[in-house]
Amino acid sequence: MSLIGAEWVLYFLMLLSIFSVALIFERFSFYRKASRGLKEFRGQIRTAIASGKLTDAARLAQSRNQEQPRSAPDLETEMALALISLPGSSTEILGEVAQDAVIRARMSWDKNLALLATIGSNAPFIGLFGTVLGIIKAFHDLSQQSAAGSQVVTSGIAEALVATAVGLMVAIPAVVSFNLFQRRVKSAIAEAEALKSFLVGNLVNRAVFKAGK
Repeated sequence: MSLIGAEWVLYFLMLLSIFSVALIFERFSFYRKASRGLKEFRGQIRTAIASGKLTDAARLAQSRNQEQPRSAPDLETEMALALISLPGSSTEILGEVAQDAVIRARMSWDKNLALLATIGSNAPFIGLFGTVLGIIKAFHDLSQQSAAGSQVVTSGIAEALVATAVGLMVAIPAVVSFNLFQRRVKSAIAEAEALKSFLVGNLVNRAVFKAGK
């Protein structure tokens, strides 16, 4: 089997490359859809809550929740809607409700990132495997055609090294995209946590103030 050479590895790497590019475009499209209008929504919700206008805040959250694509949810809309619907609850209850909404939305944000990481970390090894197979085949061909001299080995090794180069070409975009997307997810989670803290704090203070009256 080791004498098959590196050709099949190259075809496999080409398939991985196509799959990786498809994943990159899918994730890029997802994050763009999910984040569209989110900054403005975040500012409007903060303004409405700070002003004590819970009805306006609930209407904003409900409107965005209905308009947002189900396939690309953000991390904040459903959480904000759930919290605003429970204005008189305790800090613990509000925190659990918010965490539930964020975790369910995060599953969509993390989707396919593990596949990108797997391709990025393993493509160079697959290419190296193809190179090893190509070198084995080159030396085997030399043993069968000793009269051909070193030209058989050098041409075979040159062809085999292509597999390593292709493996790196597949891995680099996957790794770069994975790191960028991971940073995007972490940033979105941080924003969601900040909004959660703001909403919980204001809603609890409002409930305490009403109870004091």
